[in-house]
Amino acid sequence: MNHRTLPFLLASIPCFLVMNSNAQVVLLYGNQFLTPLDTPSIATWCQQDFSPDPVNSLWGGTGSGTSSGIFQNTQTVETILVTGPADIYDDPSGIGGDYSIGMLNTTFGDKLGLLLDTEGRPFVNVAMDLSAINTTCGGPLPMDTAVFLLEVLDAPGGIFNLGGTAILDADTLTGKGPNVDDFTFNWEHAEGSLDVSGSIDGMVGIRITLIRSGYASFDNLYIQASQDPVFSAIHEERLQNLEAFPVPCAGRLSITGLAPGQYPATIHSITGNVIASLITDTDGTIDVSSLAPGSYLLRLNNGTMSRVVRFVRQ
Repeated sequence: MNHRTLPFLLASIPCFLVMNSNAQVVLLYGNQFLTPLDTPSIATWCQQDFSPDPVNSLWGGTGSGTSSGIFQNTQTVETILVTGPADIYDDPSGIGGDYSIGMLNTTFGDKLGLLLDTEGRPFVNVAMDLSAINTTCGGPLPMDTAVFLLEVLDAPGGIFNLGGTAILDADTLTGKGPNVDDFTFNWEHAEGSLDVSGSIDGMVGIRITLIRSGYASFDNLYIQASQDPVFSAIHEERLQNLEAFPVPCAGRLSITGLAPGQYPATIHSITGNVIASLITDTDGTIDVSSLAPGSYLLRLNNGTMSRVVRFVRQ
């Protein structure tokens, strides 16, 4: 069989689109939390695959986009070692990669903040994957559908107080219910929008708080400034009869639910940037071995309908 491969060699890191100041959309911040600045310390007194290090000490400045990527957090916002050596957690989807960010709910005072320059755009749109997940540090805790509160605070002159009350707007991101095994991730992609038109000089801070579930995690965080209150990415048009496997995938990706034939397809980063254009093989597979590890969206077109399915390159 004549297997087609991707038509060009992909870079070792997925590319993210950062548009100039005249564009309608600017990527302010994007992070899949793949490679920390230092080896995370371990909370050996309560749980092995769990780091209490301040978020900024591990992830400050590691993301893509026009923001500096400098975090603030109150209490202990943790880094979860999803694939850690103690094998506490399971992530069959692979969406969480090796690390994700974990938070206790608002009762415990956990908050995470990030300073942003909106570059004159009236909206800041946020997308991330989120999941309820448990911890043995102070737990196990009662699990529920994960709901994160997003608040945008005015930060004139770049002065951002994480405990501030000058809230310009708020939104909530809602996940799925917890997995039956609540140490197994059950990821859901969610998007929200915040009106920042009332900002004094365009400098704002995003504050993230868990308001439902005893503990939860998020990953694959993307924040953009826009003229419109809609996240400008390829939305997953999930159809019941279209699936991609294995998850995660290291070589050939199989797509089920397709009629026999070959289909034009494009691979996108989860921010919507086109990574590659190709044609599926007649057996409904494509070769993704040249992709860097991470989450991607595959868009297929049969001439009358466009379908999108998410996959993870291992």
